[in-house]
Amino acid sequence: MIYLDNAATTKIYKNAQQARAFAEDKAFANSSSIHSFGLKSSNLLRESREIISSVIGSNPDEIYFTKGATEANNIVISSLSGENNIAITSSIEHSSVYDSFKNNIFKEVIYLKNDNYGFIDIEDLKDKLQNDVKLVSIIYANNETGTIQDIRKISDIVKSFDKNILIHIDATQALGKISCDVNELKVDLMSFSAHKFHGPKGVGGLYVRKEILQKIKPVLHGGHQQVVSSGTDNHPAISAMATALKEQIDADEFNYVDDLNKYIRKLIDKNISDYIFNTPDENYSPYILSVGFANIKSEVLLHMLEDNDIYVSSGSACSKGNNNRILEALDVDDKYSDGVIRFSFAGENTKDELEKTVNVLKESIDEIRRVM
Repeated sequence: MIYLDNAATTKIYKNAQQARAFAEDKAFANSSSIHSFGLKSSNLLRESREIISSVIGSNPDEIYFTKGATEANNIVISSLSGENNIAITSSIEHSSVYDSFKNNIFKEVIYLKNDNYGFIDIEDLKDKLQNDVKLVSIIYANNETGTIQDIRKISDIVKSFDKNILIHIDATQALGKISCDVNELKVDLMSFSAHKFHGPKGVGGLYVRKEILQKIKPVLHGGHQQVVSSGTDNHPAISAMATALKEQIDADEFNYVDDLNKYIRKLIDKNISDYIFNTPDENYSPYILSVGFANIKSEVLLHMLEDNDIYVSSGSACSKGNNNRILEALDVDDKYSDGVIRFSFAGENTKDELEKTVNVLKESIDEIRRVM
């Protein structure tokens, strides 16, 4: 099997599995219990916060655990909603941000202009800042194209206009892969999910700068374990998440994955005609490559690859039925938009796998174009 759909989800590390199993077996008490056995669970939470905070440059008590980035994104947006509040975002956000804005009440939600790779129009941002803006929410590394926004520049512009405007980034495709130091980025809130960096599914978190915690409201009520997300802590999964993040960081695989990304670009360029890259060649996450092939149906191509035990995506796994929204925002030519494939990599992938993939890709595309 050749798995090139890591932006949808990654395979959990064995060490993360073991950390979860240990907690389930040897430290399974409720972390809120005041007895000594509960303290074991509480200590796992503390250690997990310390690991995550060391990666992002925050204080441990600024880390709050959620069921994933979707919940974290919804918490942020619902907290800052209000009939007198204006929010600024983009049309290329993950569906958990885009749909949350659509389902919360704001005085106005402003969608910034972007170029054909999805980079935010900085001048448009400057023009759109106004007195009632309370939140700016921008995806850090785009989940479909890998485009990395200049978050520090965006933050500087926003904070220079009004230091009280909150900056939120969706770092789901960034944490563990590129620098997510919240102080360098100058952000107030940051969402993340464990299963994007070889942790378990169903767990993630939200960084909340302590000075603005009072502005954040839970979407669930009834418990006070996490302040922003009520309910009994899933400390086995949280421990596994922290273990996975540490292993991902220690792997130091960015340059290796970048080499893979550049290599498959060269292979595609050498073997296949009439295509476009939707991923830029600079300021991008090497873990993602979006390619549009002319006069191809991506679903057909995807299944032809699958028949050869090669797994890719035709877009975000969270945008079923709405795959064209981001491509439309990028103004991708109709000639290519139906044939977009997203390759997403991990440190386990090899150049040999990419060579096999492009060979099958070429044969499949040639066959499809012959019968069209």
